[in-house]
Amino acid sequence: MPDEWDEPHDREPLSWRIRRWAAPIAMALSVTASIGAVQLLTDEDVLSATPYGDHRKPRFILSAGRIGGPSQEEGPEPWFQVHSLQGGRQRLADSVQSPSPSPGKARELLAGPKGTFLVASSRDEPCESRIYRFRVGSDGHVTDIEPLHEGVISSRIAGLAMSPDGDRVAFATTPCTDVPQPPRAALTVLDLNSGRRRTWSTTAPSVIGEIVWASDNDTLGYTLSDVHRDAPVDTGPAPSPQRSPNEGKVVNVAVYALDTGDQGTDLRAARRLFRQPDDSGQVTSAVMAPDGRTGYGVMKKGQPAATILFTFAEDEPMRVTKTIAPKPNTVMLFSFSTDEGPRYACLDGIDAFDRVVEGEFRTNTYNHSTCGLTYAY
Repeated sequence: MPDEWDEPHDREPLSWRIRRWAAPIAMALSVTASIGAVQLLTDEDVLSATPYGDHRKPRFILSAGRIGGPSQEEGPEPWFQVHSLQGGRQRLADSVQSPSPSPGKARELLAGPKGTFLVASSRDEPCESRIYRFRVGSDGHVTDIEPLHEGVISSRIAGLAMSPDGDRVAFATTPCTDVPQPPRAALTVLDLNSGRRRTWSTTAPSVIGEIVWASDNDTLGYTLSDVHRDAPVDTGPAPSPQRSPNEGKVVNVAVYALDTGDQGTDLRAARRLFRQPDDSGQVTSAVMAPDGRTGYGVMKKGQPAATILFTFAEDEPMRVTKTIAPKPNTVMLFSFSTDEGPRYACLDGIDAFDRVVEGEFRTNTYNHSTCGLTYAY
């Protein structure tokens, strides 16, 4: 262990499931989508559920805060909630209040192996984040809430990913500041048994996302993308909004496979499984598969943009598996699953902090909610 711990494709490695939903603007829907889990929710009914490749129907849905947002009529905003999905309708099973003193707002929830769940909370004053572990009983009640013994993390965190054996958790970090500054990708792995932490980073402006473990419990996959201030922006007929000095075009999206037992702290020193080809379009997601050598992703290209599904493998060119033409008034949600079980990862896009909009890095506030839902079976 290192000292620095402180168009067709011949074989389909995964199942592609595509759903088209007519989505008029006036339709009040709460939509949460990621490469690992796709949900379309109304206030009371779950219309579709295929989380993390597990085709069983979930018994409970867990949400950071309250599903549907704050409501003064229903009392103080909860830290997180558990709703029963049995019988085809949502019913509140448990509403969990924040510990005292408050660790801040619940940002992400993650279902891990062996019935373990994680909730990540953060606040800006002082700048700190904490991760808690808990369980969900057969009746939906939350039990055994406890902070991970490593204590406070002096940064914002996002993109939680738990190893298949449940021994380690990985996440991205970024400083708490409202002052615009170039992003610097950083990745931390926490050993849940010893409390030891190890961090990898880059020096160039960059973002990290799609953090996920391979089935060997040692290889960690992630996307790493450059942020170029002076890169041209293809905005189609609409003018590009004025950039701040530290915003820019997200380019050169690549997927790396990091052996967490190797020496070194450079995120770019890992094996590269995929690099965005020149003029390939805007990559919106790219995820390493459980084997640590292959993967799959989504990109958009053209005006109006077509959706392109692709696969990749180490030392091989990208393979396009499907091209989907755009349709008006339609929202496409994708559920990608492998045959090797749940991934225990947030998988929230090429920037874990949700600061990439239409291929542009934006210095917005820490307000992402992609991983604000998870499920219990």
